[in-house]
Amino acid sequence: MMEISERKQRHIEICLSEPVESGDTELGRIRLPHRAMPEIDSAAVSPATDFLGFRLKLPLLVSSMSGGTPEGYKLNRELAEIAGEEGIAFSTGSIRVMLEHSETLPHFRMKPLAPQVPVLANIGAAQLLEYPHKTIIDAVKRIEADGIFIHLNAAQEFFQHSGDRNFLGWFDAIRRFLDKAEFPVLIKETGCGIAPAEGLKLLEAGAAYIDIAGSGGTDWVAVETLRKPEADRAAGNAFRGWGYPTGLLLLAYRRIAESGGKAGKRVSGRIIASGGLRSPLDFALSLACGAALAAAALPFIRTARRGEARRFIAAAGEGIRAALALTGAGTLDKLRAIPLMVPSDLEMRAIKLTEEIDRLGTSKKPI
Repeated sequence: MMEISERKQRHIEICLSEPVESGDTELGRIRLPHRAMPEIDSAAVSPATDFLGFRLKLPLLVSSMSGGTPEGYKLNRELAEIAGEEGIAFSTGSIRVMLEHSETLPHFRMKPLAPQVPVLANIGAAQLLEYPHKTIIDAVKRIEADGIFIHLNAAQEFFQHSGDRNFLGWFDAIRRFLDKAEFPVLIKETGCGIAPAEGLKLLEAGAAYIDIAGSGGTDWVAVETLRKPEADRAAGNAFRGWGYPTGLLLLAYRRIAESGGKAGKRVSGRIIASGGLRSPLDFALSLACGAALAAAALPFIRTARRGEARRFIAAAGEGIRAALALTGAGTLDKLRAIPLMVPSDLEMRAIKLTEEIDRLGTSKKPI
């Protein structure tokens, strides 16, 4: 218990005090069209949306980060309460520590604090090979969660001191867990991104949503590297920013959704955007790129520490409403279909990512 708790606490300390955001999301290169005469009453614009059977006031998710330490418990409670009051979705940190130490169950039982919104648990893909699936399913039920995120964190594990470097069997374990689970199972990365070929494979296996979690935000390679002695940081520092930028991934998934066919139907409405979303415009752009929800972790932790989490949510909501009004879209569905202004080189890289689907045999229908 002590080793896991100390590591979790050190993660929080590093994220709050060190430069752990690496690379560029490339969202800043995507532009929305402005309408000089949008012909919309802004007061009538609503960013409300449905997610996992709940009606959210805003298409936002407090993403997984903390749990298993006193400070993580405090942050979880505060953010769960705020999420419930503000009408946005919430997910806990990894419940792995709870599986080993049942006394930490209150750290993850957040549903009573936010009964009116989806509350999701979280576990690593590696733990699907470590614990019986029934043990994990029962744990989700005990904390009354509405579903669970399975996180893919190969890069973090590789650079973590004593991390698990055996990634064999992850997909098969996820597929078997999807077959057994009696609640929605969502898959997420931890800041390196899920390319469309892998995302589509997971959706075809039964995942409810894919959180692409691209690069440009919290870099867990950097976090784990900063936990090491300075003399042992060369390899980790060289891999900072590893992965696919969030904006690039969103454009690729949007292109697949627009293509129609089997792949398009699988992807449409099933993508969550995260990875470096910081400004109100970032959240709006992510939704315009086709995301069902826009998510973040570190900004919520930082603003909660300062007592400004509600202000952060309000600003994100105002940014989404501004995009709905100033583009003339009016609704989230229309915003997701609006023509985007994208540099040609970024567009070509997104096309290359979609071509990987056919090369790897994920989809029978060309994009």
